[in-house]
Formats: sequence, C-alpha cells, structure tokens
Amino acid sequence: MAETDKRKRIIRAAEQLFHARQFHEITLDEVARRADVGKGTIYLYFSDKHDLFYQTAMAGFEEMCGVIRENASRRLSFREELARATRGVSDFFRLRRPIFHMIRAELKGPGAGVHRGAMLQRRRQLTQLLAAIIGRGKAVGEVRSALPLLVLAEYLLGMLRARALEMGGCAGPGTAGRGKGRGADPGVVEFFLHGAAGRHGATARHGTAAGARVTRRTRNAIGTRKK
Repeated sequence: MAETDKRKRIIRAAEQLFHARQFHEITLDEVARRADVGKGTIYLYFSDKHDLFYQTAMAGFEEMCGVIRENASRRLSFREELARATRGVSDFFRLRRPIFHMIRAELKGPGAGVHRGAMLQRRRQLTQLLAAIIGRGKAVGEVRSALPLLVLAEYLLGMLRARALEMGGCAGPGTAGRGKGRGADPGVVEFFLHGAAGRHGATARHGTAAGARVTRRTRNAIGTRKK
C-alpha cells in the first residue's frame, strides 16, 4: 500500500468517527482499526490525536484553493468566478460541519496553540484568494465599496462560513472544493454585492448617476418647500 494511500485511509477513518461522535470519545486504536493499519502507523503521519483531528478538518483545503486559483486563470466573468469560489468554500465548510463545531471547543483546550495558528494561516490564505476575486470585481465596476479588499473578503468568508455551519445542511461526500453539492446560498452572494438597502438607497450612497438624480430631486423639493 502506498504511503499516501495509508494517510488518506487514516484521515477518512478519522473523519467518519469525528462525524459520529465527540472528540473525547474517540481513540487512536479505533481509528487504526477502521483504517486497517497499525496504531504505530498513525504516528508516522500525525503527532497525536489533536494533530489528526485538525488535519482531518482541513483535508481538501489545498485542493479547494487550487480550484479557486485555476478558475482565476480561465478568464471567467467576475460573477461566475465569485459564484464558483463561494460554492467551493461553502461545500468545504458544510461537509465538515460536525468537525468544525468540535473545533470551537478544542481550540480552547491545552496544546491547541500550534493548530490554532495553522488554521488562522489557512484562513488568511483563503481570505487573500477571495480578496483577489473581489479586486477583479472592482476593476470592472461590479464592486464599488470603499472598504479594503481584505476587509470585504473577511466579511464574505464570515457570511459563507456562518451560513454553511449554522444554517446549512450537509453536502454529499467528495464535494468540497469541486463546486458540486448544495453550494453557497445565492442570497449570501447577493447580500454581499448589494447589501440590505433598497435599490434607490444603495445607488444614492454609491454616488451613481441614478443616485445623484434622486439626491438632486430631493434637494430641489426641499428648496421649493422652503420658498
């Protein structure tokens, strides 16, 4: 059996157990039996159960980021590129929903500092990829916010993560990073691009020609009443 196959089998076994039970209820002996490897083999790839847990949670992350980068080179429209990226991100979180709920508790535990830092680094990596997409949206006039790109990307990532983990169901196996499965709620992207304001309110604040006309009419009406 190839070494990479063994690692994948261990992660797949751990993922099945972490989806079904709590972190403290699972032992490495159980993971080894389910993966059909010796317990010592697990230590060839993972330092301990916490390391296995976090690497299982992030399995597929690099693949997802790779798909986002690949789409960036395909000359897609801004909205299509954004839609594909948000589908991949949403599926990644939704597929790991039980594990990420456990992470919230485990990140507060002893010895979690290294893993916390690694996850924050991956979050920054994903934020930068989304910021690059949003930047392309700004370049073609699809995004007009004056906020920095990284701030906008953090907002978008936060909405996608919350929607997938708190309100979404589970996607089918193998969907993370491939743009398949349930995908992102279109309402999240729509809300990100247009906000909660009505059409006239949004256009007026953005200073578009239509918004300027509304503003001029309002000022003229006020001036007329004063006279």
